[in-house]
Amino acid sequence: MQQESELGQSVLKGVSRSFYLTIRLLPRLMREPVSLGYLLARASDTIADTAEVPAQLRHECLSLFLTAMRDPEARKKLLDKINQEFLEYQTNEKERLLLERLGEVFSWYDSVWEWSWNEIAAVMEHIVAGQMSDIQRFGIDGEDRLATADELETYCFQVAGSVGEFWTRVGFQTDHRFSGIEKDELIKLGISYGKGLQLVNILRDIPEDYANGRSYLPVEGALSHDQLLEEAAIWRAKARKSIKDGLKYAKSLRGKRARMATVLPALIALKTLDLLDEADWDQLYDGVKVTRKEVRKCIWQALLF
Repeated sequence: MQQESELGQSVLKGVSRSFYLTIRLLPRLMREPVSLGYLLARASDTIADTAEVPAQLRHECLSLFLTAMRDPEARKKLLDKINQEFLEYQTNEKERLLLERLGEVFSWYDSVWEWSWNEIAAVMEHIVAGQMSDIQRFGIDGEDRLATADELETYCFQVAGSVGEFWTRVGFQTDHRFSGIEKDELIKLGISYGKGLQLVNILRDIPEDYANGRSYLPVEGALSHDQLLEEAAIWRAKARKSIKDGLKYAKSLRGKRARMATVLPALIALKTLDLLDEADWDQLYDGVKVTRKEVRKCIWQALLF
């Protein structure tokens, strides 16, 4: 229990200070599955993003990751590959620590209630599928963009919309009075909310992706600043609509702690979209980020929400 507590606090805090705050606001019974799910997703994401490792090997390791969640032999094989192929390239000490302790995270996963085990397995299937398709498209096939709006919607569901569904299922499992909205309807809102949060990340990172020769936005013709900015305006409007679904989701929750934890990312995302609406390419390149002062305001707004 002490080891699990440390993983769910110090290790998790190291790899995500902002989401760590959200998790700490959650009711106790929701906190464990959400913390554990996040650590597993962050570990698979670190594997996916280790660019120094060949794309084909990263793709194979992600496929092995899912098998390792239920198969001890596959788990040992994966952990050996991480030690041999990935650790030396981790310049972020916190992400390196997470990979070093991934065996402990898996052991924690083995110890949870069956319902929690199943829900985490389900959301990880979606997340890893999105990460694998990302590597296949950009790293193996050599494409430079998503071809259609549907592809972007699918990707956003896999890596984030599915988390909104997971959040909802965990919420109802731990509190049958979780929301004043019926479960199936709340799942739809949760999926939309998660997709909106992922769109905000994509829109904020457009210059970085452009510098790496890729775009998550389905623009036509050669990639250019003007095209990307024009397409971004369309997707910012979609993101804002999805984040408003998140506000509706949060407002329906009966528990104060769950409501605060759920609404906080939405408030920060709306502030980010406001900044993105006003930013030109150079400002986007320099990085658009909500200030700590504004984050503190969002926390107070979440407390009063």
